[in-house]
Amino acid sequence: MKTIAVDESTWKKIKMLKDKLEARSYDEVLQKLIETWHLVELDKKVDKVVMSDEEAETLINIIKKKKES
Repeated sequence: MKTIAVDESTWKKIKMLKDKLEARSYDEVLQKLIETWHLVELDKKVDKVVMSDEEAETLINIIKKKKES
């Protein structure tokens, strides 16, 4: 197990998040924050994806075929 140092302001915010998330541990809070960060980053990348209607249709067909197999 590792220990990290945070200032008083950060500590209070993490405690508040723990209560709001009904988390059992601070590790659980941090895991949720990391997961959320990853989702936000993915959302940013998805927003940047640009393709023509034809390319989108091709991609949809490929995904459908993969689901069927």
